[in-house]
Amino acid sequence: MTTPDPLALAQRFVRAVEAKDLRAVSDVLAPDVRQLFLQSGKAGTPEGVAELISGRGRGFCVAHLKGRAEVLAYTEGIFAKFDPLVWRDHRWSATEGAACFAATGDMVVARTGKPYRNHYVIRFDVADGLITRMSEHGDALRYAGLGVRPNAAEFRALLRALGHAVTPFRSR
Repeated sequence: MTTPDPLALAQRFVRAVEAKDLRAVSDVLAPDVRQLFLQSGKAGTPEGVAELISGRGRGFCVAHLKGRAEVLAYTEGIFAKFDPLVWRDHRWSATEGAACFAATGDMVVARTGKPYRNHYVIRFDVADGLITRMSEHGDALRYAGLGVRPNAAEFRALLRALGHAVTPFRSR
């Protein structure tokens, strides 16, 4: 059996999400996978996409999922929130151990019927034939503006990211 390359693995993940196939999503994730959501307006321009893929562009972490179970719980929530759940204009690139995906989300909020379009750049880091980390750059404020209630996994991820941003005061 051959180990899937990062590009093939990332493409399997995207197809599984679009098909709303939670088992297929699970099959490509490492047990200790991390998924980071990074606020970045750069995902909406070709120049910004190039910056993000090259690592020159950065974003502010707004949510941090830890572990396969938490990523799957979040993903299951997204399946319920959007119908259809589709990305258009796929653009792919790969390096050793990673693949990058850029696309435009073309989704509909299931509860309201309101269209939702956002630009995404996602880096998939791969080791031992499984996705170990996903860094998703997009306009998190646009997503928040939908007023869609976060599920428990998403809420924990938001709090975890807030914890990264705030350093607690320590007395001597």
